[in-house]
Amino acid sequence: MFAETATSALVASMVTRQRPIVSYAIALVSVLLAAWVRWLADGLLGGNIPFLSFFPAVLVSALVGGLWVGVLATALSMVVAGYFFVSPTYEWALTARGVLSLLGFVIVSGSIVLVIVLLRHAIDTIAAQEQNQRSLIESAPNGIVVVGQNGVIMGVNACAERLFGYERTELIGKSVEVLVPEKIASVHVGFRERFQQAPETRPMGAGRDLRARRRDGSEFPVEIGLNPVNWEGRRGVLATVTDITERKQHEERQAILARELEHRVGNMFAVILATIRRTLTRGRSISEAEHILTQRVQLLADAHAVLSESLFKEVSVDRLLANSIGSFSEQVISTGPDIAVKAKAAEALSFIFHELLTNAVKHGALSRPVGIVFVTKAIEREGERELFRFLWRETGGPPIGAVTRQGFGSFILLEFPKQFGGGAKLDYRADGLTYDLSLPVDAIRNDALRTE
Repeated sequence: MFAETATSALVASMVTRQRPIVSYAIALVSVLLAAWVRWLADGLLGGNIPFLSFFPAVLVSALVGGLWVGVLATALSMVVAGYFFVSPTYEWALTARGVLSLLGFVIVSGSIVLVIVLLRHAIDTIAAQEQNQRSLIESAPNGIVVVGQNGVIMGVNACAERLFGYERTELIGKSVEVLVPEKIASVHVGFRERFQQAPETRPMGAGRDLRARRRDGSEFPVEIGLNPVNWEGRRGVLATVTDITERKQHEERQAILARELEHRVGNMFAVILATIRRTLTRGRSISEAEHILTQRVQLLADAHAVLSESLFKEVSVDRLLANSIGSFSEQVISTGPDIAVKAKAAEALSFIFHELLTNAVKHGALSRPVGIVFVTKAIEREGERELFRFLWRETGGPPIGAVTRQGFGSFILLEFPKQFGGGAKLDYRADGLTYDLSLPVDAIRNDALRTE
């Protein structure tokens, strides 16, 4: 009630200051009313205390209009009271007693005006500070909730309304626990009461993951800062609420990427070690082994470059094939749907494609300008499983003799598919090599991306 009265008086004062003529009119009316009251009491007071009824007029005028309106009311009161109520009345002559009475009125009225002016200045300063504080709180980019000592919400800003999904009028007067997850609301009451016993500026729940509750019951991660404040003359706590959902999501993505990178690096070294062991076999010269090993490590580096561009998520098979065949693209004809495969499958397919191309360039269709390789891709259903079929068929190359030795190349072509539950067949036909690869779709991809 007091706050509402003070606000009304402040608004009235601002209106009169914006329209000064109203203030001066109030001063004139106040003096005339004071004169009328003094005239009514003349029978009781006679010539004693001639200025008694004029002090309220000066007080009201100074309150309404400030310094100069108060001075005007004082001057008008001196003239009216001096002529009508100071002996000798109805004359401009003053006795010594009249002069002293007039001087006393001036001193008291001047003191009243001075006190009122200083009081008004103090009130204006406090009001301006409060208005600035409220403007800063209202325009703050974070949610702000002001909570009283009894846990009741006293104020919120626009950002808090958006964060929690409430209208301001719905939150004012409610317990702050409506914004706390239900499972810890009772525990929060104890924390709040302990903080109120020794309030200080500090973050809330340091070292713990804090969550807040929206109107619809959903929860979101937050950071909260606590500051003791005086709000409308009452002690309370100003809580600054920051939604850190995006930051948490970013941290989770970083953690996943770090784990994925650690896993990929480990896999890469394992593949390199296996490649070295398979390449450095008996029967090869050092220069031959060096050449083969350099090619295969470079292939692994190229595959990882493609994977890095996709953040190790999934890579198009057509992209891997194009990366392997390079300058032989005019002699390799590829048809069928594309499919996106996960990183581990992409590494294996890169080795398979490279081995097929190397054999074709050395001994098969690509060793002759007229040779052609037909690549057919398809998605087929076998029972309840979907299979990715990859058929490599060479034509136009030199005749192929019987293969008597199974090297690392054969191991790549025939054994690599088994780690995904698939299989492959090599057929050394007279008209060219045929390689038939079959892989379960759900084992080689995260999400398929098919384009006809």
